[in-house]
Formats: sequence, C-alpha cells, structure tokens
Amino acid sequence: MEFPTIDFGWVGNGNLIGMMAVLHVMINHAVAIGGSVLMVSMEYAAFKRGNERLEAYARWLSKWILIITTTAGAMTGVGIWFTTTVILPNAIGSLLRIFHWAWFTEWLVFVSEVVLLLTYFYTWDRWKGEKKKLHLRTGLALCIMSWFTMVIITGILAAQINPGDWVETLSFWSAFLNTTWVPSTLFRTFAAITLGVAVLTPLNRWFVKDKLDRHIVLRLYGKWLVVSVPLMLASGWWYLKTLPDQAQKLVVWASGMSDFTFAFINVLGLLLMFVLGVMLMDGRTKYPVVLTVFTAAFSLLLITEFEIVRENIRKPYVIYNYMYANGVLKTDVERFRKDGALAQAKLSSVREVTEANKLQAGEELFRMQCIACHSIDGPRRSRVLTERAKGWSEEALAAFIPQMHNIRPVMPPFAGTDEEVKALAAYIHKMVSERNGAE
Repeated sequence: MEFPTIDFGWVGNGNLIGMMAVLHVMINHAVAIGGSVLMVSMEYAAFKRGNERLEAYARWLSKWILIITTTAGAMTGVGIWFTTTVILPNAIGSLLRIFHWAWFTEWLVFVSEVVLLLTYFYTWDRWKGEKKKLHLRTGLALCIMSWFTMVIITGILAAQINPGDWVETLSFWSAFLNTTWVPSTLFRTFAAITLGVAVLTPLNRWFVKDKLDRHIVLRLYGKWLVVSVPLMLASGWWYLKTLPDQAQKLVVWASGMSDFTFAFINVLGLLLMFVLGVMLMDGRTKYPVVLTVFTAAFSLLLITEFEIVRENIRKPYVIYNYMYANGVLKTDVERFRKDGALAQAKLSSVREVTEANKLQAGEELFRMQCIACHSIDGPRRSRVLTERAKGWSEEALAAFIPQMHNIRPVMPPFAGTDEEVKALAAYIHKMVSERNGAE
C-alpha cells in the first residue's frame, strides 16, 4: 500500500518473477555449484594421473563457468532483485529487515566467490609443479564459497515458508534456523551436482576426444551421480516432512499434475538418472544418446518443478503466517475491511469509492491486491481472469470475493470494505467481458 503498483500485463507479474527465478537457479545450481564441483574434481583426477589433456578440458570448463557465472548468473540474480522489488516491494522490504546481516554476509561471500573464480582461471599457467596444490586448494575454496552462497540464500527462502517462532519472537535466528533450512539446503546441494552431471555429460561426446580420458571423466560423473540422486531423494523427503501441514497438502496441486502423474514422472526420472550414473561408473564410452539428453532435460525440469512448487505451496502467504502473497500483512486485514484499503494506499489517486469512480477504484484495488498472482489475460490460463471469471456476473463476483479465501484457501482474503468489493467486482467483470467479447 505504501508503494506504486506495476502491472506487467499479459506476461503476468507472478510469471515474470517465476521465469527469472527459475533461470537464475538453473544457472547457479548447474554451473556455479555443480559445474565447479565437477571441474575441480576433474582437475584433481588429472593431477593424480599427470594427464595434461584432462587438465586442458578442466581448464576449458573453467572458462565457460567464469563467463556464464559472471554474466548470465549475475544478471539474472540482479533480475530477481529488480522484478521482486518492483512487484512485491513490501515482501522484499520485510525480508531485508529480517535478514539484513544474512544478505550482507551473502554479498561478501559472493564477492569472494568471484575473486576465487578469477584467481582460479588466471593461475592455470602460473601455478604449476609444487604450486599446483595451491591451485587445487583455490578450486576447493571456490566450491565451498559457491555452496555457502546457496546455504545463506536457502535459509532466507526456507524462512518464507516456515519462519519458525519468528512471528512471535521477531528473532533473526528463529527465522533463519528454521526446520526446513537444513533439508532444503541438502536437497539443493545434491540437485546442483546432479544438474551439473546431467548438463556436462552430453558435452563429453564432442569435447573429450581421447577414449581413455572420456572413460575417466564418465566414471567421475557416475560416482557423483550415484551418490547425489539417492541423497537428493532422501533430503527432498525430509524437506517435505518439515513443511507446514497446509503446504504439504499443496505440493502435488502446485505442480499442476495428478497424484499418479506426479509420482510416476518424478520416480521414473530419478530412477533413470540413477541408471545413467551406474552406466557411467562402468566406464562405458558409448551410452544411449537418448538417456543422456533425457537426463539433462529432466534435471532442468526437476529444478523448475521444485521452484514452482516451492513458490506455490506458500500460498496464500509470501512470508508464512505473516504477509499474504499480495503484500498485505495478516494483521492489517481487519483494519482494511473497516477503514478501507484505498484509504491506506498512499499513492492511489482514489481514496474512496463513489459511483463516478467505481471502475477506477476497482482497477486500483486489482493492482494492489490481485496482480501479484493474477492478470486479466496472459499465457498462464490457470491464473488469468478471462478464463477464471468467464461467464460470471458482476453480482456473482461481488459475492465470491469476500469468501474466496474460504472456498480457495490458496487465495488471500480480500482486505477492503463492501464498497471496495463491489468496485473490484465491477472492474473485473468489465475487463473480462470486453476481452471475451473481443474474441
């Protein structure tokens, strides 16, 4: 209510945040964490064997990890900050107040990670012989810092869905050391390594020419995969059990799949990834192309699914039991119902509903309380009102809005007066009727 509202229209505000977050997580997990672990493991294997060709491949990987991490990774990270700050300023403001020192520490860790990555890449030629061990230690430090960045951010993300006693104590440690932090950190750790293996395995066909070198690399990948897949499954199950009861019930719903489809796809996919790991450990230099392509695609889809599910099971909150997904504090709902939401909106051009400004007031209310998740039209049909409110009368919408959180528990309660309910209903009905009429 204290900030201007931005509507990204057809794209959808929620969709924009989701797309940016998923892209950043893919890059961060697969490249910065998983890729770094595999790269340093490969250099160590080359060092132990005195294999210069294998070391050259690890060096080639370091170049691309450096480029991708410091360009696409950094830009999508900034992109998340930009989109969430613009779309959900109340939520970001609250998280910054709660986790100020955690985010400051994460920034220092990220800078250290970049410095280590640059040092690691530019000292391949300088640190040879006895100094080679120093280069390997730098690589190990890089892996630790990359992982530690994720550890801190995961604590913040985990607190959004299960802040522990923070709502009562307002203690940083109550929020950060929540019960979901450790299992979700472990899940992301093993998912990152799995992603790295899945993405890098197909590249061996083109970039590792020597058959013996390929044998060494694939065995290395296989060992990581055989360890990571079961541990990812176990930590994922642990994470599920630490979620609030309502969030646990929403997991399958959030995926958009049926119970059977959700279980079948995830179990089969993980099983096939484990099978690939066993095949790679066997040292085969020839393996089914379909299986490696499937593993790469499935691992990327798995992390996408995880991010989508994690975002949706928080509903109706953005910070569980504290702030709703539209930025309204749980404690403010009754006050807004009594005094009006528009009266609390500092930047709204409408302060109260009249017959003359009813539609304008409805648009303001839609922007304040709906666009975080919904749009009038757009690509995600389950969220657009041209589909959800199609055929509804203005009276039906006005009757539904005050009860929507009881009928659909994933929706926040409407925080406003009866007149504001009618204004919002009038605006939605007009916009949906116009769009559907135009079709």
